[in-house]
Amino acid sequence: MTNDAQRPLTPGRLRLSRAPAVQPSEPRDLPTALDSRDEPVPLPDNNANAQDPLLFTADQAAQLLQVRASWLRRRATARAIPCRFLGKHLRFAREDIDQIAHESKQDVRTGPRTTRSGKPSQAA
Repeated sequence: MTNDAQRPLTPGRLRLSRAPAVQPSEPRDLPTALDSRDEPVPLPDNNANAQDPLLFTADQAAQLLQVRASWLRRRATARAIPCRFLGKHLRFAREDIDQIAHESKQDVRTGPRTTRSGKPSQAA
């Protein structure tokens, strides 16, 4: 066997020098809450939970309503559900979400059940 120092360097044998990690002398600038311009800013209110944002994005509202965000966006664009547009940005207020949930309520059927053919089913 030959000595490693005498062997030619190949791509498999190339290694980066293992220099000690240098700690920065000054702390790095970390992003702050003000850097995120797309996220709604929470506003404390006596009526609402202090952790709820003033306005919700379509994704946030979809999670609360347990529907797909694409469904919310499509219905909002068609103005079929209550929503707000801030410029081109779609947002939902807590009242909008509550109204969407309330309007989706369906009454209970009390008549006889029907089959696919439309005829009433017979009790077994």
